[in-house]
Amino acid sequence: MSMFSEPNRTPVSAADRILHALILASFIERRRKELGLTVERAAALAGIEVSQWYALECGWVPADQSVLHAIADTVQVCHVQVSFLAEVADFNQSVSV
Repeated sequence: MSMFSEPNRTPVSAADRILHALILASFIERRRKELGLTVERAAALAGIEVSQWYALECGWVPADQSVLHAIADTVQVCHVQVSFLAEVADFNQSVSV
């Protein structure tokens, strides 16, 4: 018998995976609106295309950490927080239903 046991894993529903896949998108959109930024202004501040910012708020997860850092700076939150949410979203987008 092993000293380490596998934690109980509760099956995650498809709805929960979708919610987690969009966690970064919803967080970024909420922060942008709290700061009173338009999508156009936020994209300009982050140094990305407007279409990329729209994609971000629809669930796109940038793979480039420098882009994630620029987004974090734009919405005035910690880079680690944005990177963590990006990892959660990316993982849940890659999980098969």
